[in-house]
This record gives sequence, C-alpha cells and structure tokens, in this order.
Amino acid sequence: MSKAHPQQWTINDDDHRPDPAAVAALAAFPTTQIADCGGPVSVVGPGIVRQAGGRDFCGPALTVWTKPGDILFLLKAPDLARAGDVLVVDGGGRTDAAVLGDIMSGALARIGAVGIAIDGVIRDADGIDGIGLPVFARGVYPTTASNEGPGAINVDVVLGGVAVRPGDVVRGDASGLVVVPREHVEEVVRLTQAVEDRERVWLDAMEQGAGLAEATGIDDVIRARREAVGVHLP
Repeated sequence: MSKAHPQQWTINDDDHRPDPAAVAALAAFPTTQIADCGGPVSVVGPGIVRQAGGRDFCGPALTVWTKPGDILFLLKAPDLARAGDVLVVDGGGRTDAAVLGDIMSGALARIGAVGIAIDGVIRDADGIDGIGLPVFARGVYPTTASNEGPGAINVDVVLGGVAVRPGDVVRGDASGLVVVPREHVEEVVRLTQAVEDRERVWLDAMEQGAGLAEATGIDDVIRARREAVGVHLP
C-alpha cells in the first residue's frame, strides 16, 4: 500500500488521449480477445471487478493517485475529466475506506465519463446503479477515511499491479480489465481483429458440424508436440 507518490500534490492538465476512432474500435472487442492478441497489452490483476453501474467501458485514463483512503484529489478530478474518459484511481488497494460514491460518480457521468476503475473500494453502490456509470473496484465499504491529501492527478499510477499513464486506454467488462498503452491502440486493434477472425473461423466450422478439436486444428498441435519430445504413437 503506497502512502506516497513522487509527484504528490501535482495536478497536470494532460492531453495525451489517443484518437477517439481507435478507442471506439478497441471498444468493439471483449477483454479476452484483447488479452489474447499478443500485443502490448497489460492485464490488471484479479480482484478489481464491477461493483456497480453499467457492465463495461473503454476509454482513455484520467489518472488519480491518492493516499489510501483519502478523497481530497478525487473531489478535484471531475474538473479535469472529458467526455469519453475513464477515471483510474490508485488507492493503494485499501479496502476499509471508500474513495468514491454516488455524488462523485454522478459528477463524472454528467461530464460524459464512461467508466471508473479503482484499486480500492467504493460506497453508495445503489446510487451508482441508478446513475449507470460502470464502476470497477475491489469492493464496497460504507465509510471514507480522510479528505486531507496528499494526492495527484494525471500522473503515472498503478492499477492491480499494472502501470497506467494518463491517456492509456482501459477496457473493462465481465472478464476483467486490460490496459493498452496510448501509442499502441491502433496496433492492438489490428492484432485483436485477427483474434476475432480466427475465432469466427472456428465457430463457423463448428456450426457446420466440426468438433472443437477439428475446428481449432488441435489434433495437429498435439501430434507435433508429441513428436517434438520424442513420443510416437500409432
């Protein structure tokens, strides 16, 4: 749990957001296909999952680091948000003090933010459900800890063990969260499209009566692996 940040008390008006068309293209894919693409994609560690609001999101990160359990800089974050943003909060993973509730979620939703991902916990889950903004976090807890700082906005942060910079694209759905570096979004879209195309070939073959092993060519893979280790079966 990090109680300090080298840029604490800093507020940056960062403008590293990638091309909105590329972000929209990435949003068309599930996190599983993005994670499978073999490109420069980071997968957020387990435990940060949907807690309230909508089911999925995709957008560039507006990052916040906060002393675990403190909400001072969270209250400032909506001033820096833009339509399409995802608020990414490094709260140090603290689970006994909420750093976001329905008032803050409502402020972000009115600006047009599309999601929130917090390495920490939230409160007012029913209120957030009514707002509809997707919120992923480690859990729900009814109280906050402090509003004294320090904190920082639009600085490099960590979300579930993954480094996130301002403008990196965060995609969240029922399977989890992935992060794509802002300069690699178009590359990852191309690679993920190839994953979807390959899976479509498999599904089409199965619809025509092929079994899973036949559709995916797995028998050939098993045979090649056996031969590679010197096992020869009839």
